[in-house]
Amino acid sequence: MPQAVKSAGCLIIGDEVLNGKILDTNSYEFAKFCFHELAVPLKKTVVCGDDKADIIRSLQILRDENCDFIVTSGGIGSTHDDITYDALAAAFLVPCKLDQETVDRMQRLRLSYLSLLSPPQLSAFYRMATFPLSSGSVSVLKTFPDSELWVPVVAINDQVYVLPGVPELFKKLMTSLAPVIKPRVVLKEYRRYFVSTSSNESNMAPFLSSLQNRCDEKYGVQQVKVGSYPHFTWRSVTISIIGDSAVPEPDLRAIVDEVVANLGGNAQEITAEREDYITTHEPEKL
Repeated sequence: MPQAVKSAGCLIIGDEVLNGKILDTNSYEFAKFCFHELAVPLKKTVVCGDDKADIIRSLQILRDENCDFIVTSGGIGSTHDDITYDALAAAFLVPCKLDQETVDRMQRLRLSYLSLLSPPQLSAFYRMATFPLSSGSVSVLKTFPDSELWVPVVAINDQVYVLPGVPELFKKLMTSLAPVIKPRVVLKEYRRYFVSTSSNESNMAPFLSSLQNRCDEKYGVQQVKVGSYPHFTWRSVTISIIGDSAVPEPDLRAIVDEVVANLGGNAQEITAEREDYITTHEPEKL
């Protein structure tokens, strides 16, 4: 029986992320998915290069953190530096093997393209269908969430889920995991509120520090988290107040009201949608 899910981890794999060639958005999407869709805290995100030893070490960091639900992003293409499957097989001490069911889907959905490939090119393409093999205590399962895609989600020990690095595919396959993971989640509902202000962080720091200490004393450490996030181009700061289900909602509302009353700078509560917009967009130039 799959283990209960209490926390999540994310492993972003790719030299192109580390050298600044691309901007990683998958970890951001996964963090939102964990919080809003699963109500599971994302404990840690690790970024590593296209190196087998580095991937193995990075995965072990997340496993040592007792992350019950881990997704990997990237490194499952057809070129020599796409080694995620090989590295995961080595991490779990199992071999890799070409999966015939995936090959059959490739042939059915991409036949016109595959028929143009030379034998070496076809062999390279089939690297994307070469997965870790179940062996002994290691379980490897695959699912095909989209009938129009040959790409599966490969799951190892119901803990590590292998996703592509392409953002559109990552998000689509990640979303498909919700009905798989939700029944395993140890429910711990979180509520999050946002307050926006034009006050300077340094001016607010003493009050926010005092507020966090009072919350820790009253509800227990980390039961309420008060965070401060500056948006420089918007010339504003967002205060995030997160409380779990152990904290009564009226108490959280009182904390939000106290924050609004004490920050100055035209402080006001904003929606999660507004905060997402501020985080991902620049102000319109007049």
